[in-house]
Amino acid sequence: MRGFQRIHDELEALGARVAGVSADTWAALGVFATQNDLAFPLLSDWPELKTIAGFGVGREGNPTAQRVTFVFDASGTLRGIVDDARDMEAHPTGALALVKEITGTS
Repeated sequence: MRGFQRIHDELEALGARVAGVSADTWAALGVFATQNDLAFPLLSDWPELKTIAGFGVGREGNPTAQRVTFVFDASGTLRGIVDDARDMEAHPTGALALVKEITGTS
């Protein structure tokens, strides 16, 4: 999330919006967002985890989600996925590259 915060202004200038979805409670996400001065919403999928299940990113026998980034275009069509469990910087970097591709900017 800190990586997305670093590039938040650049994403917004391209017309992109960022939102995080987590299995954490809304209270825990609120503390995390405040501590990290996040300029975008974090949404809680707790306790039913329907969004996490719907995107197929749940962890078997564990009420958490895999770290996966989905990029949609303005019409809501999925245009790309960043799925790198080891390199968290790959998520904001990859999302920014996808947004630039979608918007035709470099």
